[in-house]
Amino acid sequence: MKILHVADTHLGYSAYRKINENGINQREEDTYDAFKQFVDYAIDSKPDLIIHAGDLFDSVRPTNRAITFAIQQILRLSRHAIPIVIIAGNHEHPKLKETGHILSIFNHIEHVYPIYNAKYETISFKDKIVVHAVPQCSTKEEFSKNLNKIKIDSSADYNILTTHGSVKSIKEFSMNEFDELAIPISFLKSDFDYIALGHYHKYTKILDNAFYSGSLECFTFADAGEQKGFVEIDLNGKNKHNFIPIKNRPMIDVRPIKCSDLSIHEIMKKIKETIKEIEPKDKIFRITLEDIPQHIYRSIDFSSIREVSRGAVHYEIKAKVLKDGELESHETTKIDSLMSEFTSFLKKQEIQEKDVLLKMGIDYIKKIETKEEEK
Repeated sequence: MKILHVADTHLGYSAYRKINENGINQREEDTYDAFKQFVDYAIDSKPDLIIHAGDLFDSVRPTNRAITFAIQQILRLSRHAIPIVIIAGNHEHPKLKETGHILSIFNHIEHVYPIYNAKYETISFKDKIVVHAVPQCSTKEEFSKNLNKIKIDSSADYNILTTHGSVKSIKEFSMNEFDELAIPISFLKSDFDYIALGHYHKYTKILDNAFYSGSLECFTFADAGEQKGFVEIDLNGKNKHNFIPIKNRPMIDVRPIKCSDLSIHEIMKKIKETIKEIEPKDKIFRITLEDIPQHIYRSIDFSSIREVSRGAVHYEIKAKVLKDGELESHETTKIDSLMSEFTSFLKKQEIQEKDVLLKMGIDYIKKIETKEEEK
């Protein structure tokens, strides 16, 4: 009895300003690539069941592109007769009922079981598998009421629980989102053969039978350096759990450079050496400057940093600036020159007066970047 547990795919997510050759935000494309890797694995391994524990989409109203991609991939699973339960997470749950729910697009696809009506539901499968699902709810009270309705089916060979939220009283599992729901650990009962959790983005074992699969992509620098993937569970015999990693774009949060006793030349040298070691092409990285005096911070040559960071999808210089003996936090976000990204993108477009648009765009970018660096 093999089950795949995945969550927090956030299809449609986009960030930074990097646009790929197809005119799509690169980070959005990364989420699609990650989910396709998962679907490819599922089709090859032929599990008895897939559970998606929430946040299939990144928003209540995903773009047409995100919806189209999701349907294409879910249809691939359906054609291979692989059943998949998809519960609603907080990112795709509408605040108003009249908005309608995006997961309803899967209502009439064979082998797909979307759960999004803010109520506890059970789904029975062959081989006496019962999935107990509690999706995202509009209020904490509503969520608690649904959790209290959960009841083990003694006639089933396998009882599986899936829900979306942070395990209560364990601060680490909170994503600090205003609409996140807390799961009392008392509801994670040993009576369940497996508990598939979503919301927390790091693969984590809560109990012997309860896991967060984590997200398929790194979305913030809190995720930097983590291996991303999903969980494969074999319920026959010893309930064996395996974490299946996927390939992701590298996200690197560099160890802070302590600047209090360094000159501007020494700091610039360390920054450039660090970037060279990272090999920035196609990567996302952040460098933190710790305890840097304000007058030295103002002398940083951001243009030369941009040049050596060319090819990166995104980078940030985060500075903890010493001002009058007190620390202030500054963040200067740069990409592989927005100017070169804009120029490259415009060259590929079939439009009139391209040279005029290019000049206008470059002039505007120069003004914005100058203002950022003067802050």
